[in-house]
Amino acid sequence: MYRTLKQAALGLAIFTAALSAHAVEAHITVWANVDPTLSLLRADGSALPADVEMPYRAGQGLSSWSERVRVFSNDTSLDVDVRLAEPAVLMPKVTAAGAVDIPLSVTLNGRELGLAPIAFTADQLFQGAIPGASIEMPLTVAQAAPGPITAAGLYDGPVSLVLVQKASSL
Repeated sequence: MYRTLKQAALGLAIFTAALSAHAVEAHITVWANVDPTLSLLRADGSALPADVEMPYRAGQGLSSWSERVRVFSNDTSLDVDVRLAEPAVLMPKVTAAGAVDIPLSVTLNGRELGLAPIAFTADQLFQGAIPGASIEMPLTVAQAAPGPITAAGLYDGPVSLVLVQKASSL
């Protein structure tokens, strides 16, 4: 009987341990936006942030945001055109009455970007320091007309850059 009781206790212990075991699953969605010819990344080769905050200083306006970037290319002999896909504007989302759009200025290496393409020559960009990478350049987003904003609230809007590698002139 002692042996049977011992076996029953062992069986109960195993059963209890099995019931108390927990399992968890983790799911991660991985994605990539691929252009096999050209990319704009941080200077260290990591992705640009998806969201950035432009802090507001009362009485002065928005603080600018800047990041050191490089153009990466599989053909460093070709020029690159850079432009905005649409005007860069912060739009009121949750704001006080009277809120209006806040135009932004966007510059790359000190050159103001707009809807018309700005040409960056291969000689300007790709000086051979890092194979396949351009020189390090500041990308800056700032309030176009610095100054106080009169309506409190949350403003947001996209800054979308378009880079096009010019075709070879053979």
